[in-house]
Formats: sequence, structure tokens, C-alpha cells
Amino acid sequence: MKKMILQWVTFAMIIGLCGFGASKLFSEEKILARVGERVVTQSDFDELLKRYEPFHQGGGPYSLNEKKRFLDSLIKNTIIVMEAEKEKINERPEFQSKLKMLKNDLLINEYVTTKITPSISVTDEEVDELMRMNPNLVPKGTLTLKEILVKTEKEAEEIYQDLKKGADFSKLATEKSIAQSKTNEGLIGTVSIGQLSPNLETVVSNLKEREFSKPIKSDEGFRILYLVSRKERSPEEIKGLEGKVRDKVIQLEKNKKIEAVMEKKVEELKKQIKVENYSDQLK
Repeated sequence: MKKMILQWVTFAMIIGLCGFGASKLFSEEKILARVGERVVTQSDFDELLKRYEPFHQGGGPYSLNEKKRFLDSLIKNTIIVMEAEKEKINERPEFQSKLKMLKNDLLINEYVTTKITPSISVTDEEVDELMRMNPNLVPKGTLTLKEILVKTEKEAEEIYQDLKKGADFSKLATEKSIAQSKTNEGLIGTVSIGQLSPNLETVVSNLKEREFSKPIKSDEGFRILYLVSRKERSPEEIKGLEGKVRDKVIQLEKNKKIEAVMEKKVEELKKQIKVENYSDQLK
């Protein structure tokens, strides 16, 4: 129900902005439904399918039953929009403010999509260089870790000495640690090799399974780590991950380039448009 309400609200705002579901009695478009004096056209329907395409499981064409459900959603949306307009919700100042923000967001998105994105590209050489400079983007394995976190170096040293004498790490983590992981015997969970902070990565790389570290100073206090297990990924797994990581790197690099072009464009336009910034009025 919550999901359906969210869909209705989203579509209602889009409908209000784009004139969707408006009276088209003399339209030459194919009419798929009539709701009072309003109509739902083929172009309305096609636009909805386009919006849902990224979420369409399995890809390929929609089945007839799926299309019927989409059409039913459009009819419901139009009914709710008509009722909202009858209640004059669309005339409320707060609604107009939200509509203005949504319109601005759509315009910016359309500008970026049509005017900037087509000129942006990321070469294989750029991706190769980024992958080479950041080898840990493709983790070669995983680590399962436990921790004991305490406030002072003295506490950490006392616990470290107890561990050296054979004390049980899990029991000490439960009794002494101030980290949330204490509720699970200090278990942090499984992390990818290369994803820890540099100082922790260095410490853990020198540990063997079922070994614990010396106290490590951190922003939260002093931490002792315990390596439960280390699992290396197979060449096949690494190759599969590389493809996914490359796709993410390409998208991130594209986004960076788009942002840079946008910044440059804004600076150019500022020379043509008078801008007055009253930030001193902020409270």
C-alpha cells in the first residue's frame, strides 16, 4: 500500500507538471482510456513504460498483462489527480513550491542528458589507468574480522596482555569492548581486502588466521583486531568482478566529467547573467 501511494504521488506530480491526462478530446493520438473529460493516450502510456524500463526484470517486451496493469495505474493516477485538483491542492502555495523545485530538477536533468552527456566519453585507456592506480578496486579476497575497542591505551594494553596469556578473544570482546560488535562477540563481519583504512590494512595483512594484533590507535580509541579467516578469490571470480568494477569506474568518471563541464558552463553563463548572492541573510 505504501509503495502504491508513493507511485501515485510521484505520478501525480509528473502529471501536473507535464499536462499528463489533460483534456485531449480532439487529439489525433490513439486513446487508451477515458476518465471523465480526460483521456489517456498512447504517448502517455509509452512515457510510463520508458520510466519503468530500468526496473523491468528480465528485459524484453512487456507482456499483455503487464501492459494492462500499467494502463490501470495510469487510470488510477488520473482519477487521483482529478480529485486533488477538485480539492484545489494544486493551488496551495506549498504545492506550487514543490512543483517549482520538481520542474527545475527535470529541466536540469533534461539539459544534462541532451546537451552535456552526449559529448562525454571515457576511453579504455583512462579506465585502465584508474584501475592501475587503484588496484584495490578489485578486491582479491575477503577477511572475516573481530575487534575489541576501548577508550584508553592502558585498557588496550591490559587486554592485549591477557590475550597473550590465552584469554578468549570473544569473551573479552563481549565484556570489555565499547564497539557495537560486542553484542556479537566482537564480530565485525566480512570485508574485502583493500577496503580497510591504510593503517588497519597494513596490520591485518601481517596476521595469520586466529591471530590478534597489537593495540591500534584510532579516532574512537584503541582497537585490537582478530583475524577469523582469510579467503582468496579465484582468477575467475576476480575477472568477473573486474567487469563490474570497470562499469562503475566508467560511470563515476563520466559523472566527474559532467560535473566539471557543468561548473565551466555555469561560470561562462555568470558572465552574461547578473547574479546577486545574499548569503549574509542566512540564519
